Amino acid sequence: MSSQIDFVISAGIFVVFIAVLLILLSNTFISNTGIQVTSEMRTVAFDIHNTLFSGKGLPTNWEDNNFPPLVVGLTTDLYRMPILITETNNTARNNASINASVTFDIGCAKRAWNNTVRVYDSTNVLIPVTLYNQTFCTGQFLNKSDVVFNATLSALQSKTFFVYFSDDKNVTGSNYSLSFTGSINVSSKSLPEIKLPAISIAKMRALRNYNWNDFIQLLGGSYKVYVETSTT
Repeated sequence: MSSQIDFVISAGIFVVFIAVLLILLSNTFISNTGIQVTSEMRTVAFDIHNTLFSGKGLPTNWEDNNFPPLVVGLTTDLYRMPILITETNNTARNNASINASVTFDIGCAKRAWNNTVRVYDSTNVLIPVTLYNQTFCTGQFLNKSDVVFNATLSALQSKTFFVYFSDDKNVTGSNYSLSFTGSINVSSKSLPEIKLPAISIAKMRALRNYNWNDFIQLLGGSYKVYVETSTT
């Protein structure tokens, strides 16, 4: 009798053990499947991000053409040129009109579209600016220009401002209208520029000309993705 009871207890323990083992195996399988799916999604997301945002595409000006690019890319070059402004007459200047002569594109490589010029101060505050005496390479691509903006300077103080520009032809102009009120005793010096990657509005708008199937073909894969672009 005791042997039958021992058998029942042993069988019960065995059944519980098998049930626990099956649950653990099931959870492990589900977990591994989830990890695999997550890994695949991350790979697809990386591929799409790398395709769209790692370069300008091929050809680099594909947004200007009437045929699909070989490689789609949404970036362009954004240039940041520091301008050092110094008060030289030992006189405080309150919201004074500053005129800095800037060479945007000495080799006329079409990298400075007229509407893209912006000026920021050292705290990243946008400064109203107007361009005067512009010379162009071709179309609205700038060669040189006087950049006029207002600044407050203490006596003999130096401040750094940053002039940004790019070749993006779809950027809207700043619509500021500043008048240069005459020369004051300040000096301006352009420092070496820095080239940064930026999203091209022109390329984003050109991408909207393709339907979903065209877009998937441009990505070079059979991804099931939803992409929404906006230029606002």
